[in-house]
Amino acid sequence: MHKPPSAIVNDGQNESEELRRFRDEWKAEVKRRKEVAEHHTGSTQAHSSESSVRSTVTSFNDLPSVGTSSSGYKSSLPGVPSSSSPSPSFHVTTAPTLSQGSSSAVSIYREAVLHEQRGELEEALQLYRAAFRREAKVDILYEREEMLGAIIAQQIVASASSPKKAEPEPLDPLITPKVVLAGNGFTMEDLSKKLENTLAVQNMKSSVPPTEHGVLASRSLGSVLRSFPQELAFEPEDEDEPIHFSLLPDEMIIHILKILDPSSLERFASVNRKARVISLDSSIWRKLVQETYKPPQIPLLPDGPNFLELLSEQYLYDYRRLYIEHPRIRLDGVYIAVCHYIRPGLSENSWVNVTHLITYHRYLRFFPNGQVISLLTNEEQPPAHVIPLLKPTLRGLKGLFFGNWHLSGNTIVLSNLIDASSHSLTHVDFSSPASVADLLRRSNMPSAMDSGLGFSESPHGHYAHHSGHGHGHGHGHSTDSSGPTIRYIFTMNLTLLSRPLGRWNKMDIASYDSVNLETGEASPVALKHERPFWFSKVRSYALS
Repeated sequence: MHKPPSAIVNDGQNESEELRRFRDEWKAEVKRRKEVAEHHTGSTQAHSSESSVRSTVTSFNDLPSVGTSSSGYKSSLPGVPSSSSPSPSFHVTTAPTLSQGSSSAVSIYREAVLHEQRGELEEALQLYRAAFRREAKVDILYEREEMLGAIIAQQIVASASSPKKAEPEPLDPLITPKVVLAGNGFTMEDLSKKLENTLAVQNMKSSVPPTEHGVLASRSLGSVLRSFPQELAFEPEDEDEPIHFSLLPDEMIIHILKILDPSSLERFASVNRKARVISLDSSIWRKLVQETYKPPQIPLLPDGPNFLELLSEQYLYDYRRLYIEHPRIRLDGVYIAVCHYIRPGLSENSWVNVTHLITYHRYLRFFPNGQVISLLTNEEQPPAHVIPLLKPTLRGLKGLFFGNWHLSGNTIVLSNLIDASSHSLTHVDFSSPASVADLLRRSNMPSAMDSGLGFSESPHGHYAHHSGHGHGHGHGHSTDSSGPTIRYIFTMNLTLLSRPLGRWNKMDIASYDSVNLETGEASPVALKHERPFWFSKVRSYALS
């Protein structure tokens, strides 16, 4: 049953008169409180101003259903008394209060608005219906509550930024004004961040001292270690059974842990507290870092200090944190990109459309000596069949490439990628990066010299082509009496990511180019359906 239009207009007029009367009385009360606060002088002026702001906010909490405005502002602030304990000095006695049923209806309506803003229309419609079943004019009540919340927010902003009162505690990061320091343009927020970073470095140096085992951990882990008791020991699960592992000295356990891989080391550390402390010994992680971070994982500096030493100093000689946070290529497995695309098919029935989902894989296997194998296969060759074949002796597969790699920051550079699927390269040795560079130099040195191109030895121990262009794949080999002649090489740039931290298990293709060695021109390869590479550990790779 619908109300006549005149009734709706009268309800809106009565509602506007109530709001106007409430707003006038509220402004008069706030003005009176400001006049009272200005009469206070002496040392208690700042304290009285802050109490005035807090009592005003407390009195606003007496209003029901003014918890959240449309802008997301919350009136219940930390350190401010709740609505159950109103301020004795100021009450809004004439505020139009809501009944329990109306307040519940407004809450349901507010939740429906949030669902509608998130695009959850079905849930929003159900909540709207439930709200209107409880209260027929719930939309008008909701608008009133939102208007009151906006007025309260404006008043708190004015109180916080008033020069006559002491500055209260920050109420909300969205409404806290920024103070710009004169002369340099920095804000207080920027200055506090710089100071925080400086203090963080000092705390990392002083608050995490080495223990008897030479432990050095991050601040988060250090706080956990400080809660451990002084006396740690291996305890059996069954009290009646002896534990022979506790007879070993800590030095022997550390020597055993140096043989384990990082995953096994962290699994041992989760046994108990003493295992956690022993696994943090700096000699264990220093050995692991020294074996992992060497060229081409890190740059090879021609003169001066070792790059690994500079890196260790940057991480304050916390080798475990260095191993987790600094980018590295995983060599104990293969990076695989599973790509899909849809191809239209043929059908005898004109009313039926046939489509085919095509799946193909890209593989990248990295070797410690700087060699990389790139392989592109179709769905007829599953990963279980291809992964055991990714060795330097692999030949005869279409889409097979051999090249060199090095890591610069979190960018992986694949250079000198040669298409090894040609029959003329069947007997070529690709066991080392130097063999790839020698093949390029022997087959293209005359043409390279004539066209002004050249090859130079990079700091990573292999020869790189000076093309001045991007990275990618290409085709084209020809044979003559002196041996195979390579006309194209391919280069690729990838971005190394870690999901989650410490895994370094994802690669995104940044660029992929084909370089003509005769002209030196680089052409980008079109990649329409490519997907990121994800790391897959292979047990047999770790043994090699």
